[in-house]
Amino acid sequence: MKKLQFSYNMAFTFSQAVTHHVFTLRCLPPSTLRQSITSVSLDVWPECRYSYGTDSFGNRYVYGQLEQPHRLFTAVVSGEALTGLDTCESVERSTNVQLYRYQSRFTHPGDELKKYHAQFEFGTNLPPVEQATCIMERLYADFEYKSNSTSIATTAEEALAQRRGVCQDFAHIMLSLLRMRGVVSRYVVGMLIGTGLSHAWIEVLQDGRWVGLDPTHNCLVADRYVKLSHGRDYKDCVVNQGLYRGMATELQGISVAVKELPLPAELPPEARKHVNPAQQQQFLIQQQWQQQQ
Repeated sequence: MKKLQFSYNMAFTFSQAVTHHVFTLRCLPPSTLRQSITSVSLDVWPECRYSYGTDSFGNRYVYGQLEQPHRLFTAVVSGEALTGLDTCESVERSTNVQLYRYQSRFTHPGDELKKYHAQFEFGTNLPPVEQATCIMERLYADFEYKSNSTSIATTAEEALAQRRGVCQDFAHIMLSLLRMRGVVSRYVVGMLIGTGLSHAWIEVLQDGRWVGLDPTHNCLVADRYVKLSHGRDYKDCVVNQGLYRGMATELQGISVAVKELPLPAELPPEARKHVNPAQQQQFLIQQQWQQQQ
C-alpha cells in the first residue's frame, strides 16, 4: 500500500490564434477496489466553463469550450491516491465485458501475430491470469522497448513485425494474443511512479474481477500505479480530443509526475471501504515502520 501524489500536465500550443475550441479530457483517475483517490483538482487555462461526464466504458471525462482567441491551452490534473488497496478491480455493473473479448482496430491479428501465437503450447483451459502471465513473460523476452520506434497509429501487427516499440505496443500485442485465445482483456492508461509520460498496461478478467498486468515491465500491477482509464485499445483512452476553428498547426506536450508520500496516520473513510482486515494489518505495520525511521 502506498500514498502517491500525482500530476498530469498537458500543454497545447497553436501556431496562430484559434477560437471555438471544443475539448474533451479523459484524465480523471477513478476510485476503485485497488485505488482510492483522496483528492483531485483540475486547472484549465484560459479559464472557461466545463462539465463532467462518463463515457460508455465507465471512464470519467471533462468537456468544455473556449470561444475566445488563444494560442495556448493548458490543463493540469493533480491530486493524491492510496494505491494497492487490493490486487484487482471489480467489474462495473454497467459494463458489457464481451466488448473486450473481440479484436479491435489496433489489435486485429495478421500473419505475424498468428505465427507468434502458434508458438504458445499451453492450453486455453488454464486460468486467464496464468495464460496472460505466460504470454507476458515471453513477450518481455522477445520484444524490445525502444522510444520513438512507433507512433500512436502503429498497430499490434506492425509493432510485432519489427520486434520493438513502446508501452502502447506491448499492451496492444498482448491484448491481441489473449483475445485470440478467447480471454476477456482490456487496455489501460495510467501513471507510474517517477516522471515522464503516461503509461499503458492491460487488465484480464478472471472470476468477475479485473487483474492488471504490465507487459512493458513484466509484472503484475501493484501499488506503484495510478489508473486513469480503460477501453478496447488506445483509441478508447485518448486523453485529449478536440476541435477548433482556425488554420493553426498544433504542438502537444504532456508530462507526468508521481511520487510517494508518507502514509497517513489513519486511512480515510473512503479508503476503508475498500480495505480488508489483512490490508488493514499491513497498513498498521507500515505505519509502525515509518514512525521508527
